[in-house]
Amino acid sequence: MSARPSWVDGALVPAGAPAVRAEDQGFQLGLAVYDGMLLEDGCRYFEEQHLARLESAARSLGISWPTPVPLEQALDEYVEALGEEGPLLLRTTVSRGVGGVPTVVISARDVDPWPEPGVRVSVAAHAKVRASELEQLKSTNRLRNVLAREAAAAEGAWEALLKTEEGELTEGTISNLFCVLEGELVTPPVERGLLPGILRGELLAELSEREMPFTEARIDPSDLARASEVFLTNTSGRLIPVVEVIGVVAGLPGTQGERWRELRGLFREREARVRAAWKAARGA
Repeated sequence: MSARPSWVDGALVPAGAPAVRAEDQGFQLGLAVYDGMLLEDGCRYFEEQHLARLESAARSLGISWPTPVPLEQALDEYVEALGEEGPLLLRTTVSRGVGGVPTVVISARDVDPWPEPGVRVSVAAHAKVRASELEQLKSTNRLRNVLAREAAAAEGAWEALLKTEEGELTEGTISNLFCVLEGELVTPPVERGLLPGILRGELLAELSEREMPFTEARIDPSDLARASEVFLTNTSGRLIPVVEVIGVVAGLPGTQGERWRELRGLFREREARVRAAWKAARGA
């Protein structure tokens, strides 16, 4: 498909055309946040949760809020202009802009499927600072994560897991981490210095509503070495099964994992309810 335009401060800008001022503090200083939501079958999944996280991150960086154009309206305008039902990943970026007026950019890209029967991941060489509040913000300052994922790709891995200075594993560069230990579903708590992923939160909410057990606890490499299943979550890939953590454990079941298959089914039901509610609200 040809390159798509972007929505920039109320105007549709052709792909490749200049759009952001050189003085923009997001460009110059990295004072910008972003969020990505899935557009599929015309539904913007978990839009309220994504925009709430975006607002919280923006306020944390001193970015003026609300934005000049309400983001729900901006997304409506952009999706209508695209004329596509998805699947697409819609990225909304809000920077501190110029003169205290935030810049808003909305763009879209195709969703890249993860490889069957699951992904290989590696462990990043450099540690993150668990105590830093910035770890819980989805800002455009992604240098560490980008370089870690590039290094993982050089090893033949799809993703890199990040560890803290204490040696525990907290998340991936673009994903949250789950594993099954002795039949128990475990994921690191947000307090251990990770981004609170929307998919992570929705999956845990579904389990809580069904009174199905899970544990938020520290995960060390030795835990992954004895895990029966490992999987990741993110907005575009949903539940992403892992077949190998390079140097830690191989031969994981990937898409054949019983818990992964069960949880994928439960999450599909949650998405079906969200999709039905979205279409009902829109009169579709």
